[in-house]
Amino acid sequence: MARISHHQHEAAAARFTVFQALAAAGIGHEQADDIVSKLEAGAVAGAHTWISESSAPHGSEQRFEDGWSAGVGDVAGHLLRIADATATAQRGRATGRARTATTCRYADAFPPKSGTPGSWRTRAADHHGVATVRTQRLHRT
Repeated sequence: MARISHHQHEAAAARFTVFQALAAAGIGHEQADDIVSKLEAGAVAGAHTWISESSAPHGSEQRFEDGWSAGVGDVAGHLLRIADATATAQRGRATGRARTATTCRYADAFPPKSGTPGSWRTRAADHHGVATVRTQRLHRT
């Protein structure tokens, strides 16, 4: 799971960079979402192809080969549905990335005063794994 988590973090950072580059090139949020969604769907489609073309180890018993083929069919079907959903349902992320970038720039421009009681600053990950900076003031009651 650590390797998957690493890949997910790296993908989120790369996605953020792509959204920033597309915005800098004058590409609107909606078109940026469409471009990135198609790239991600293509990556899933590549995994689908790789899985679909796999076969049971040479010399396996027929029952094992049958089970392998059934499992590959199930996984390939799931990957196809994921690719379809990724290509069409990933909207609004570019807008969210723009908001996150603005938040980070704002928080960096106005850091909390050090030594202020109850103030703290932290980096947290949003639901896509992109780091955001939050400054909060704790209130004691």
